[in-house]
Amino acid sequence: MPYTALPDRRMPWDNDGTVSGYGSPTVGLTNYWSGAQAINLNDDNYVTVHDPGSYITRSYFFFFPEQREVTAYAGGPVNGDAGLAALTGGSFYGSNDSVNGLDGTFEQASLPSGQADNTTAYRWRAAIKPVSFTGGKRVLRFDQYANNQDVVLFHLYGEKVAGQTPDDVIYIDHDTTPGVEYAAPEDFGDQPLGTTVVRQFRLKNASATKTANSINVQCNDADFAISTDGTTWVVTINIASLGPGAQSATMYVRCTTPAPGNLLGPRFARIVTTVASYT
Repeated sequence: MPYTALPDRRMPWDNDGTVSGYGSPTVGLTNYWSGAQAINLNDDNYVTVHDPGSYITRSYFFFFPEQREVTAYAGGPVNGDAGLAALTGGSFYGSNDSVNGLDGTFEQASLPSGQADNTTAYRWRAAIKPVSFTGGKRVLRFDQYANNQDVVLFHLYGEKVAGQTPDDVIYIDHDTTPGVEYAAPEDFGDQPLGTTVVRQFRLKNASATKTANSINVQCNDADFAISTDGTTWVVTINIASLGPGAQSATMYVRCTTPAPGNLLGPRFARIVTTVASYT
């Protein structure tokens, strides 16, 4: 589902139109993350994406496609490939009028619970720390002074500000609070090996005036599949159109855990939905 994670909504900033990269707080954005780098930063496998060298001040930049309420983050630089060291300080800055990450007006966020803690292997879910701005931001910058700390993980949490991107498709809960947009992940719970659990959901065209055309729904994950009837399972579903405010028929998502004897751990499946046009 979009913007989902524990315990908040993780932004899929690697695949939602966000422009991101790194540089410095004095020079600005100098290097864009590649697609593979962005994916590795926003997943949970701790692959080293960037080794900046010793004792430098650097910045990570995120240019969102709309204003967003940034509510929390997890990860950041870690000390060496082992990846179990606390951050050495850093600050978030947000803006709604910056063009290059340096100009414009910036607000420094408060971190009421301090920096994200990288001293546990479960930091991607156990060390999520709140970020507090006075309102939504379109540009986010994280400045950090670090000693040879590799970048392996950078999760951001939040959602778009109300009224932003009004022509959009949203996901509707069909199990916990039927008819209501998801406010949290669809949780499959602690699922034993060799078992299958099925959940239901719908799509809704949130636009009040336009029809969403040629809607493509994908779930590319080894343990998950989607379906329009709960019987035939696929990785792609196509919907011709949804009128203003209209909902799709019920769709299904299935989680099948590996057979007994295999490794079992926390998993996330991302359902990606694209719309060819609004008319």
